[in-house]
Amino acid sequence: MNLEAIAKAYTRSIELEEHAQQDAPALADETAILRADLHALLMDALRQAGIPFADRSDAARIAFDIALGKRKIA
Repeated sequence: MNLEAIAKAYTRSIELEEHAQQDAPALADETAILRADLHALLMDALRQAGIPFADRSDAARIAFDIALGKRKIA
């Protein structure tokens, strides 16, 4: 999985978790686990790509920038 695919999967997992919290709390719990796993994968991919980030929140912001096409990656 490349960095762009990971960023898109991570941002989508956040959206799914938000919707699930309203409609299916048990599903939201499972989605939160998936999101956490994807976040760890995202941070590893950012490190491997040489993209610096200050903390988990900064890594998440970068993921949204990549997923939305606001940040180009090599």
